Amino acid sequence: MQLCEHDIFISDERLDKATALHRVVEKLSAAGNTTPDYLRGMLDREAQISTYLGNGIAIPHGTPESRDAVLQTGVKVIVFRHGVDWGDGNTAYLVTGIAARSNEHLEILRQLTRVLSDDAILQALAKAESPSQVLALLTGSTTNTPAAVELHEGEQATFVIHNPHGLHARPSAVLVKFIKQFQSHITVENLDNASGPVDGKNLMRVVSLGAKKGHHLLFRAQGEDAQQALREIGELIASGAGEMITVPVTPPPEVMQPKRSWLSRLFN
Repeated sequence: MQLCEHDIFISDERLDKATALHRVVEKLSAAGNTTPDYLRGMLDREAQISTYLGNGIAIPHGTPESRDAVLQTGVKVIVFRHGVDWGDGNTAYLVTGIAARSNEHLEILRQLTRVLSDDAILQALAKAESPSQVLALLTGSTTNTPAAVELHEGEQATFVIHNPHGLHARPSAVLVKFIKQFQSHITVENLDNASGPVDGKNLMRVVSLGAKKGHHLLFRAQGEDAQQALREIGELIASGAGEMITVPVTPPPEVMQPKRSWLSRLFN
């Protein structure tokens, strides 16, 4: 699946969130990706959890119950020059509407989130005059890969993603919100596609890992509650991070005992 120029639109309209979502579904429906009923799924998803990622970016998509309204997987990008109030004091300027029957969209989502973490790209998008310019910014070779976060000595554990559609926006948001409750510095790395490590408390960075079903995520934690954090993160991932999955809810035994660093073993 590849993002094309005809998937991108620039709007000078001043819209509220509901109307902006309606515009997104109009584009998806016109392209044969969804039926108009998909709007209900998008509204329901926003009622469950905001799809705002940060940095002026939102990725609205439907609920599992609205998947029947998806005819074929597709992505539509709308640049709202005046921004859209996405709630909680957040303003979305780039809205990426996703209609997915499987995990085909994850690579595009990974690419977008990696590119859009660059503030220079966001500023350039605001000045873009055409879809072709937007596409060049989103896919151009001049963009820089975000620098990986610095690794520190600490505890670590690896967990397998079992969610059928991978670690997409909703389970990612649940995971990041959960990680934020811990004082420890926590990083995440996708061992299957060599992405990361990234800050586990940054939603956009976590989504950029592009974790699919079966991928192995390496978590590192440094701080007083590091062992507790890794243990409970493992439990959350094993439970599906808010989604129904068909694996046992208890993590594998080796996950329950994160590896201790040589330094902690020396003094304990």
